[in-house]
Amino acid sequence: MTATIGGTTPAGFPFPDTTDQREFDAVCQVLRKKGPVVRVEMPDGLIAWVITRYADGKRAMLDRRLVKDLRRMTDPAHGLGGNRYAEDAFVVEGRHMLNSDGSEHARLRAVVGAELSAAAINRRRPEIEQVCRDLVAEFANADTVDLMAVFARPVPEIVMARVLGMPDETLRAAAVLSRELGTRADPASARMRKTYHDLLDIIIDSSRDPEDAPAGSILAALHRAHADKIINKRELISTVMMLLGAGISSTAIGIGYGAITAMHTTTALRQLLGDEDGATAAVEELLRIHPPFPFSPWRFALEPVRIQDVTIPAGAVVFVLLAAANHDAVDHDAALTDAAEFRPRRQRTSHLTFGHGPHFCVGAHLARAEIEIALRVLFAELPDLCPAQPENEIRWHGLLFDRTPTSVPVHPGGSAR
Repeated sequence: MTATIGGTTPAGFPFPDTTDQREFDAVCQVLRKKGPVVRVEMPDGLIAWVITRYADGKRAMLDRRLVKDLRRMTDPAHGLGGNRYAEDAFVVEGRHMLNSDGSEHARLRAVVGAELSAAAINRRRPEIEQVCRDLVAEFANADTVDLMAVFARPVPEIVMARVLGMPDETLRAAAVLSRELGTRADPASARMRKTYHDLLDIIIDSSRDPEDAPAGSILAALHRAHADKIINKRELISTVMMLLGAGISSTAIGIGYGAITAMHTTTALRQLLGDEDGATAAVEELLRIHPPFPFSPWRFALEPVRIQDVTIPAGAVVFVLLAAANHDAVDHDAALTDAAEFRPRRQRTSHLTFGHGPHFCVGAHLARAEIEIALRVLFAELPDLCPAQPENEIRWHGLLFDRTPTSVPVHPGGSAR
């Protein structure tokens, strides 16, 4: 695949496979300054065209030439070129909202929309708060714990179990497998294929009987849609798998990063988290400054797409680099003259963390509520919570989507710093 930038064919910018989040963030900002669209070579050899700026990214999310459905790539060399890449499960497995377009996407999205609406999530806020309080109580008296393991990951796992309508332990077992599928291991390896099929077995078993789905749950809505022939069984299973993968890890990252930021960088954030309105605004700024998924989900160019002076070729893999675009002060909806700065009291925050247009994240209300409630409960219940490790020693893994801290050691009672 080639493209012209000023009449030349550019070399791919090498994106590093780093465990240092500061290095990762710095590379994202280098790409933003390098140009509106940069041809990037990922650590495993994937060539992608990366949109780095806010206004261009927002327009790209509305561009019908940039599609989600890999089946529309009729040239064998286009899209993934018949290969598999780490973190590609959302695009190649099953049929769901993240790998469909147009009326098909609208049909699949509408089935679960009511259960993930603002009103539905608001009704679940007391339940989410109780989940958070119960988890904190389990480790409040410990000397040192890994906050990711005991809180940031379990919160969205348990909440997703309630929203989907699965038993807590069943979903948490599925979440372990889903996390494995999101790693950078070879997706075509025997181990990863076994992981995929083990997860599929859990989902199929959990969604076999419509009578087992609680009223108001996503599974109940999916079963109704299946009975009405709006979706088929494959789409039902794929939707559950997609919600597990996209809805748990992103929220866990948001909770983990929010806790790290509150502990390491600013007392103002802790103060805001003590108030529901303040916490809501602070979480929105956290989501802007550090999108849990640094890259938008997969898109593919049906035909050449010109963005400013860059032409993305037909068949190209295209991402919006959210971790760069959200920091762009130029042509931003809100005049973010200090866009690179984390300002938890910022009154207006525009970002692309949840996307834009038809593919705006269907779970955005749930993610926002979980992160806000989790951080508010965490610091209310543990006012002396402090890090057990310097921030620059926290290691991160993942690249395109599940870019997450490996662990976040903390002292719940503030016993040492």
